[in-house]
Amino acid sequence: MWCSVAAWPRDRTVEHLLPRSRGGRDGAPNLLPACRACNRERRSQAAAAYARQRARDGRAVDVETLLRGLDRIAANGSVAERRYGARQARAVRHWRDSEAALAAHLARVTRA
Repeated sequence: MWCSVAAWPRDRTVEHLLPRSRGGRDGAPNLLPACRACNRERRSQAAAAYARQRARDGRAVDVETLLRGLDRIAANGSVAERRYGARQARAVRHWRDSEAALAAHLARVTRA
């Protein structure tokens, strides 16, 4: 699961990358495993925004799993899902790369 939670089988769900309330469909490209708590907590929030919020709160995010799902919907979803997937994947990659750059900078500064 992209939220990195080790959930009990009964607490595992699938969530819609592009929420149904925002035009997402029930097709496989738009679905990604999630724990019930994250699925409920995220509601219709954008995937990239939810991932950043989890990280700010000190909670784990499996960025690579999230990106695989977003890339899949960008390649195979409906028109709206493809746009959403591409936009969200760009946002997640930008966030991941800027976090990595900040961590590298902090490592250099603290060594000096």
